[in-house]
Amino acid sequence: MIANQNKMKVMEAIAERNLVSIMNNTKWRELQDAVINTLLFPPPYQCKYLLEEIRHPEEFETDVWYWGDWEEGIEPFYCVEWIRVRPRYLKHRGRLVSPELIDITDDFVNILKALSIPYRLENDTYYIYGYLVDTSILTS
Repeated sequence: MIANQNKMKVMEAIAERNLVSIMNNTKWRELQDAVINTLLFPPPYQCKYLLEEIRHPEEFETDVWYWGDWEEGIEPFYCVEWIRVRPRYLKHRGRLVSPELIDITDDFVNILKALSIPYRLENDTYYIYGYLVDTSILTS
C-alpha cells in the first residue's frame, strides 16, 4: 500500500515538473549488474530522489575514501531523479602516507557506452538521470 502511494507521488512529481524518463528498471538493473560484476570496485555515488530535496550523501565535491552501495543503495529505481558517480576513490595507505587515488573512469565510461546509457560529465563526476527536463545536456 505504501509503495503504491509513493509511486503515485513520484508520477505526480514527474507530471508537475514535465520530466522525461531517461532510465527504466531494466536499464538501471543492467547498469547495476555491470558495475557489480565487472568493475574493480563499486564506485561511490551521490543520489537525488524525486521526492526529496536532500542528496545522499550531502557532500560529494571531492574524492572520497569509500565505495558505493550498488547492491541495495539506489533502489527503488523509479524514485531516482539522478545519481552522480565518481568512478575513483582514495585508498588508505597508512597514517603517514598520502592515500592512493584508484581510478576506474575508463572502465566505467565503457559500461555506459556499451549499455547506451546517456550521461553528463561535470567536474570528474558522471550524472546518470532517471528523469530530466532537457535531454540536450546528455552525452550518448
